[in-house]
Amino acid sequence: MADLYAVDLAFDLLDDTPEAALAHVRRQLTGDGLLAARGPAARVAGMLVGDLGRRPDGGWALTARQEVHEEQLPDLEDLLLLLARHIRPPGPVGRIRHYEHEAPDLLVLREGRVVQLALDPR
Repeated sequence: MADLYAVDLAFDLLDDTPEAALAHVRRQLTGDGLLAARGPAARVAGMLVGDLGRRPDGGWALTARQEVHEEQLPDLEDLLLLLARHIRPPGPVGRIRHYEHEAPDLLVLREGRVVQLALDPR
């Protein structure tokens, strides 16, 4: 059994997000970055995407859908923790689902940590 997860992220970043944090996100969206895959997903269905763009009202919008291996989950948590204080408003930032499960878990920022909340008790 492969330990693959479907990870969907969608959140806005404040206008004063430091350039170093934005540069880190851009690196993750390109090359061998965590959010860099594009095209049809191998196991989780749908397309793999990732983009960071300027919002018309200021700030930044990040959206990504990726297949993430279990050993990459700490990198995902590190990325979210780096961005946590710049996300507006705090709260849900995405969802994660093991490729064999039907229901995803919510990814929520609470008190500076990433919390995984199960939507469907297994």
